[in-house]
Amino acid sequence: MAFELDDEHETAEKVRTWLRENASTLLTGIAVGLAGIFGWNWWQDSQREHRITASTQFAALAQAAGAANLESASALSASLAAEFSDTGYATLARLHIADMQVGTGDLAAARTELAAAAAAKDPAVAGLAAIRLARLDLVAGEPQAALDRLATVPAAYAGITEQIRGDALLALERPDEARAAYREALTRLDATGGPQREILQRKLAALGESAPASATPEA
Repeated sequence: MAFELDDEHETAEKVRTWLRENASTLLTGIAVGLAGIFGWNWWQDSQREHRITASTQFAALAQAAGAANLESASALSASLAAEFSDTGYATLARLHIADMQVGTGDLAAARTELAAAAAAKDPAVAGLAAIRLARLDLVAGEPQAALDRLATVPAAYAGITEQIRGDALLALERPDEARAAYREALTRLDATGGPQREILQRKLAALGESAPASATPEA
């Protein structure tokens, strides 16, 4: 029994000695662990605040764009590009600014904004920018450049890209291919395609082809 007590006493003493010798290391480890937890929470809160601020600035930009205030919208876009380039708002801001610049006739500036937006990581946004650049290519009398650009656009935009392809092919005096592109664009639109469908039908009619009219629901 005495041996057992001695063993217990010796074990307890060893534990106390180990704790004294390693107290600093233990406390440091605990501190680091807590710092990691608090740091992660702080980072998440910081990121959330970052996105909220970007969203607020973008909303202000959209309001300025609605009021045709290019100067104010451009300043907000520059701020988003400088401080919030890691968010999608910076790229969407460029699309807004490009639209406004096209409206004022500054196509060169619009191209610059759209080229930057077309380099976005989000393929949906990049594709939209590429489509708008292709339209500007056509306006500039560069149909082949438009065709080359449209080749990079995601298939989800086929209804739009096929119509622009048709316009580019027609400008290149390739009417048969243009007709096929317009037909493909029509197939991508539902029966309620509205004005867009009517435009395609008129383009096909101009090429000597009657496009099927949209179905009329029965009463």
